[in-house]
Amino acid sequence: MKSVFIVFFVCLSSILLAQKQSDSQLAYTYYANKEYDKAAEIFLQLYQRTKSSSYLNFHVICLINGKKYNEAETTLKKYLKTDDNNKDFLINLGYIYEQQGKIQKSEEYFNKALKKLQPNNNDIQNLARKFREIREYEWATKTYQKGQTLLNNPKAYILEIGENHMYERNYEAMFQQFVSALEMNPGNLNAITSKLNFARMYDVNNNVDTIIKEQLPLLFKNPQYPPVFDELAIWFALQMGNYPQAFDHGKKLNQKMPGKLDVYLNIAREASRSKQYSTALQAYNEILNAGKENNNFYNTARKEILQCQYAQYETTTDIPELQYKTLATDCQNYLQETGYINTNVDIILLMADVYAYKLNLPDTANTILQKGESIKRLAPNNIYTLKSKRANVLAFMENPWEATILYTQIEKANPNNDIGYEAKLNKARMAYYEGDLLWAKAQFDVLKGSTSKLISNDAIKMSHFINTNYEEDDENQDLSRIAQTEYLIYRQQYMQSLPILDSLINQAQSGIADYAALLKTDILLRQNQPEQARQLLENLSENSEQTYIQAEALFKLAQLKKDAREYRQALALYKKLVSDYSGSIYSIEAGKIYRELEKNIKD
Repeated sequence: MKSVFIVFFVCLSSILLAQKQSDSQLAYTYYANKEYDKAAEIFLQLYQRTKSSSYLNFHVICLINGKKYNEAETTLKKYLKTDDNNKDFLINLGYIYEQQGKIQKSEEYFNKALKKLQPNNNDIQNLARKFREIREYEWATKTYQKGQTLLNNPKAYILEIGENHMYERNYEAMFQQFVSALEMNPGNLNAITSKLNFARMYDVNNNVDTIIKEQLPLLFKNPQYPPVFDELAIWFALQMGNYPQAFDHGKKLNQKMPGKLDVYLNIAREASRSKQYSTALQAYNEILNAGKENNNFYNTARKEILQCQYAQYETTTDIPELQYKTLATDCQNYLQETGYINTNVDIILLMADVYAYKLNLPDTANTILQKGESIKRLAPNNIYTLKSKRANVLAFMENPWEATILYTQIEKANPNNDIGYEAKLNKARMAYYEGDLLWAKAQFDVLKGSTSKLISNDAIKMSHFINTNYEEDDENQDLSRIAQTEYLIYRQQYMQSLPILDSLINQAQSGIADYAALLKTDILLRQNQPEQARQLLENLSENSEQTYIQAEALFKLAQLKKDAREYRQALALYKKLVSDYSGSIYSIEAGKIYRELEKNIKD
């Protein structure tokens, strides 16, 4: 009998536990779905069965969320008679009175909860969290301050109090607390910058940035300020795009804490991404000047400085050939020292570009790329990137047949990714250059849906151009001439291209003439003749009969204005692209640039 009773008891317990779990899951489901009446009833039943205050607390929260304040008040007062130390009940009751506008009674119950605070971290954090949940950030701060007293530790909860000020949008007090937290523990830097970013994200009036700008300089008045303040200043300068200031603080930081070279690397990368190459190069050189020994960033900086120099040259007119020769030599030296290996494919590609397109030595570039393709255990993406670059070089060498063969191999090996799509695009361009216009258009049409926006936009543009200007009953001589001229431009044969473009501008039908004018602006800009390019672009944007030509002319004109620091005029052009040419392939990019430029002007 005893055994039967035990088995029965175990089975009954299992059944009751399963029922409890089922009811609990149902209650929480109702709560999540905001069916507060149903949830409140089940939570109350669960409390009556288990006497768990958590269930009663959820019951009351459901009543409050359902705005049944009187019923919630009655319930809380009833249970407070038997459990007057329950701070959750006291805060909930205070919240009810607050919702009813009874502020004095609300504060009375909040104070009662605060008075029952125990001198242990869990109790302090729990009560503060409860106040935060009902957005009583001032009371959460009072909780932490009382916690400091109870624990006899005035440095406790500095970060948490700063967060409360952040939620209250008291940004000056927030920043002061965060600075204090940094002074006490520099290891808080990442947590604090993360919180500051959060505050900046939701601060539509830029008050956070204004306060940081005002308060940061005050931190450096004391010559003995902790180095972490420089790190904070670097972070903020990078957010603001003030790379020289970030670099300045990076130097000060390294004077106090030699070896913080990772800071230079971060500044260099951010500056390079924003095309602030001068500052980026300064930061990279600081890493190199620290020497190779015990320098984990030496090779990384050495590689990235080559890429940075090339990017800088690309945005500068009239770079002497000698500088490109030096860059090519530096790339070669780097590869000789570190090897033709997987991780150096980017430098192989860079060196090939310099030899092919800047030093006019495409044969040398082709050899370099072939050597890269022979790297053992080369990653598949690297194989096809090198092959694609080599195909481009072959096309540049006026060897379209071999280039097309390579593009076909790459396309077949990568049927559903951007490497394959780009190869298909380039193969279509080869056909276009060779005058196979309809076949090229068919390939461009296929690529309109490419996942890569750049490839898709190029395909849309080329397909539309051919479709608009192709005549079934015509020999399409002008269309073939402009295709052949584009190939000359690709091969940097600018002096040969210009007379043909001028002839087309003066004699061809408007669609081809305008397209030829667009191509001429690219050559003029390469030849450092921005004023002549601007005049052509203005004429096209105002007078072209082709909407897509107008849109491209506006986009290029806006870029010219931006480069010339004529920001207001650039903004107006980008805005026009977004509003008047919303169907254009340039409208989305114009919108992005507009928002970024507008923000920078305000800053």
